[in-house]
Amino acid sequence: MDPNTTQQNSDTRDVTQKIVNAYKEYVLLNGTEPPSIYAFCHELGISEDEFYTHFNTFDQVASAFWSQLFKEVLRELRSDQAYVEYNTREKLLGFYYAFFEALKPHRSFALLSFRDSVSLLKRESQHLTDLKKEFRLWVSELVNEGVRQGEIAQRSRITGAYDNIIWMQFLFLLNFWRKDGSRGFERTDAAIEKSVRFGFDLIEKNALDSAFDFGKFLFQGK
Repeated sequence: MDPNTTQQNSDTRDVTQKIVNAYKEYVLLNGTEPPSIYAFCHELGISEDEFYTHFNTFDQVASAFWSQLFKEVLRELRSDQAYVEYNTREKLLGFYYAFFEALKPHRSFALLSFRDSVSLLKRESQHLTDLKKEFRLWVSELVNEGVRQGEIAQRSRITGAYDNIIWMQFLFLLNFWRKDGSRGFERTDAAIEKSVRFGFDLIEKNALDSAFDFGKFLFQGK
């Protein structure tokens, strides 16, 4: 690769990260987005033209944060040989645990990011646009792997919808986590374990047992 191209790509990533970090800090300190892109750029010391080279709106900046977090978690997991050897169910379970652990230091920003959404299942945030595309692509690969290895049943008209079903599961867990007041988010950990078990039992077998257990868990939390 041309050294100049490599340097340009590096510079682009640096500016992108600079914008994301500055936006996140502003939201955390002020509880709201900057009043305008001009004011934000002026404070950051960049031109509006430079901002628009990377993003068009603040929603896209927030979306970049969630996308980056997803990629970082997945990259870390894929570097772990033990994770690579997990079966499909274990990989999804491991991802959820790792993702919500990585999200803990950013909880304040996450809550502010979704402050206008009573339920992410009813009103999906634009801040998750990039993450949704990447998550569903990864899940599709995971499902295909599970089908090839005989872990997931191949069902006409249903298998192709698993990526969307598991995305809804992710939204449920994210919504659960943002409202979780338990110490150390213990109930979120329990919700992850039970929802993944229930989801995979639907794909495989014994759905009624898992449905009863999961329903009982949710009822007890009210």
